[in-house]
Amino acid sequence: MKKCLVYIILFLAGAIRSNCFAQVPLLNSYSPAAPAVYLDFDGAEVEGTIWNEHGKIVAAPSGLSPASVSWIYKIIADHFKLFNLNITTDPAVYDRAPRHQRIRIIITPDGNWWGPATGVSAIGSFIWGDDTPAFVFMNSLTDNPSYIAASATHQIGHTLGLQHQSVYDSYGAMITELSGGETNIFSNQAPLMGIPFYKQAVWRDGHPSTGARNFQSDTSVIAGAPNYIGYRKTEEMSNSTENAIKIERMNRSYISLISSGDYSFRLLEMSGRLLTQGMLKPGFNEIRTNSASSGILVLQWSGNSGSGSQKIIH
Repeated sequence: MKKCLVYIILFLAGAIRSNCFAQVPLLNSYSPAAPAVYLDFDGAEVEGTIWNEHGKIVAAPSGLSPASVSWIYKIIADHFKLFNLNITTDPAVYDRAPRHQRIRIIITPDGNWWGPATGVSAIGSFIWGDDTPAFVFMNSLTDNPSYIAASATHQIGHTLGLQHQSVYDSYGAMITELSGGETNIFSNQAPLMGIPFYKQAVWRDGHPSTGARNFQSDTSVIAGAPNYIGYRKTEEMSNSTENAIKIERMNRSYISLISSGDYSFRLLEMSGRLLTQGMLKPGFNEIRTNSASSGILVLQWSGNSGSGSQKIIH
């Protein structure tokens, strides 16, 4: 009788453990994409990577509720909606992804094996093909879902080849390696590759931690070589001439647009003065403008799928 009772208790314990792991919802941000980022909330044992100098790493499960997992996943997925990249919580999707176009982000409570940090990753490891993961350490983020999502996105950026976005003085000396949006105190935005916790975090163009003479366009690095991810062509944009061109972001020196196809374009001031013209490619495009241009600009485009125009407040 006692032996039976032990078996029943063990069975129930196993069932409870299985339910715990099964609680992580299986989510995919863009299933058509082969490249994948796997958000691993289930815990993992890591061996044979650059992180294993002192032996095997046993990362505990996050312990987050399904609702928290879904919320964190959505924030991260929204940051990558521009790209032909699938953010997933499904390990089977990760296993099917091309070996040189995938990364696993282990979201775990404790990072004591590494030291005081909110996370750790290897720059460019997305293409290494040896399943080297990145980590997010929840305890260092006060278990705050917003901070966890921001840190995970930051670490993913590193694995895709991004350096930190930094701040330099007029002589090229580094003021701070991690920009928190200090360059514009009136803006509520900060670089995802800087300090992404206290302002609205976005991908940025700027000077990376490798030096003031260098320039890093976050979106271009993610989409281009050697990742070869490219930009997403959304169904909404494909099916509507009205939505053929979308503004993604802008500042005083350029306008960033997402195009559903090949179009010729002209950018004019309201007075009719032509600022620039050329060709738009499917996906992400940067149009350089005269920084003196301001007010309302007019973008005109035409192609095989139709033509249109749009006013842009610049």
